[in-house]
Amino acid sequence: MGDHLSRHQPLQHEPRPSHLKGRRRNQGPYLSGTWSFADASYNRVNINTATEEELMTLQGINRTLAHNVVVYRHKIGGFRKVEDMALAPGVGAARLQQIRPEICVSSRGSSQPVGSLSSFDLLSSTRVDANVASEQQLVASLGIAQDLAQRIVRYRALHGPFKHVDGLLQVDGLDAPLLSAIRPKVSVSFPRLAPSHSCARLGDRPKPMSSYYSLQDLSLSHGTCDRFTPVWNPAEEAFTGIFDGRKVVRIGTWNLHSLTLDKINNPGVREVICLTLLENGIKLLAVQEILDEDALEKICLELEKPTVATVQEWKGDRGKWKYVALDTSLGQEKQNVERVAFLWDTTSGLELDRAISLEKLLEQYNGHQPYSQPLLGLFKVGMLPLNIINVHLQSKSDPGVGAGTPQNTLPVDMLRAHLAEQKQLIIMGHFGLQPDAIEFNILRENHFQHCVPCDVNTNISSKDKDSDFTQGNIWWNQEVANAYTGRWGVIRQGLNSPWIPDGWKWGGVVSQHCPVWMEIFTGEKQTVKIDLH
Repeated sequence: MGDHLSRHQPLQHEPRPSHLKGRRRNQGPYLSGTWSFADASYNRVNINTATEEELMTLQGINRTLAHNVVVYRHKIGGFRKVEDMALAPGVGAARLQQIRPEICVSSRGSSQPVGSLSSFDLLSSTRVDANVASEQQLVASLGIAQDLAQRIVRYRALHGPFKHVDGLLQVDGLDAPLLSAIRPKVSVSFPRLAPSHSCARLGDRPKPMSSYYSLQDLSLSHGTCDRFTPVWNPAEEAFTGIFDGRKVVRIGTWNLHSLTLDKINNPGVREVICLTLLENGIKLLAVQEILDEDALEKICLELEKPTVATVQEWKGDRGKWKYVALDTSLGQEKQNVERVAFLWDTTSGLELDRAISLEKLLEQYNGHQPYSQPLLGLFKVGMLPLNIINVHLQSKSDPGVGAGTPQNTLPVDMLRAHLAEQKQLIIMGHFGLQPDAIEFNILRENHFQHCVPCDVNTNISSKDKDSDFTQGNIWWNQEVANAYTGRWGVIRQGLNSPWIPDGWKWGGVVSQHCPVWMEIFTGEKQTVKIDLH
């Protein structure tokens, strides 16, 4: 049972897809024979297009509040009703009540109600983003010279994104009169958070998303992703694959929290997953909670033939990716059966010899809820064998486990037969318990060590009562110790996107679980010979 595996083969020299351009709504001229509500709103400040200076004309709105409104507007993709502005930091209901007669959300010159506006329509009416736009977009939208556009792009690459529109004055050749002329056409946004390569603890935790939407649900056409994708820090360099003069490979684990085809169709989800792999140099990823195998195919395709702008613009090699997952049992639907899987970059030297399904685990939890079937991948990189077991073990607090249900010992014992058989054995995944739990004594008895200590949590959900637990981890045996670099990380930044819902707002995270990685030496130390002659 479980001997059938599904795989993805990397693409070979296929052309990159062309992109469709977003289509603006046709807006006719403002016509009215008599006074109407549209007349009253004509002179109001449109909070979806107003600059900071225009917002400061409103009663009680200073520079700080205006900036907060602009940043919040960009994060949620535009205000759909005036009441949304109260949620911007520092505004509140009382201040909104004062300025309500002076603001609107519909475009001036259009009587179309805001309820019929899509996210695409709202964002299409905004200015060109100086932190995202290419040289050609700056020239076309602002009417500036090509050399000035080049200096703008070069400046933000060297110094980071512009924090406000006035920051453009730091660019050589862009003076105050010119900025005044282009100000109505330009805006700035906050960048995508840079990746974290360290083990720093989480500070501010974003709220978890409640659902995901496809491109169609977001009212976006396929290929328009480059209009809205947040920018990542251009100063951040890709991982080189070298540490202490030796070649290394990074392997990781990530519980993707109910990964379905609908979820992966969200461009923000694909962006976060792909850039997390690329920015952190992860070449092999053990993933859990896969509910639709086609979602894995989508990840591989996005890395090889990207449709999201930031993935397209990645300057390093994106690699050629494969995946392997267990086929569903006979008679089971392919979708909505939770599985684990491996994703790996074949250009990194990683090769899969074979994948073996381990015994299926069952617990008497609310209708015999099954655990995911563990998967053993027999990999090698160069001459180094890497035997990796991908597990997803559920704890009492996991969904589907009743509050009054007795907590049985987690079935780590089923791994006993493999602990002695496999050399260079790594067990990684979602364990559901702190690493010091007694359930893991069997691993300690076999001289296994874990990367993530108990005081470093691997959850970023502020609503999860177990958010301070170390649930994701990597265990490794003594045979791996000689190849282990001693470096590991819990990735906490760059996991959210303005395209991912966060309740009724935007800016949610891909998963409530953080990716965890460790680093393995794959080559001998490189020496440099000096010719004294």
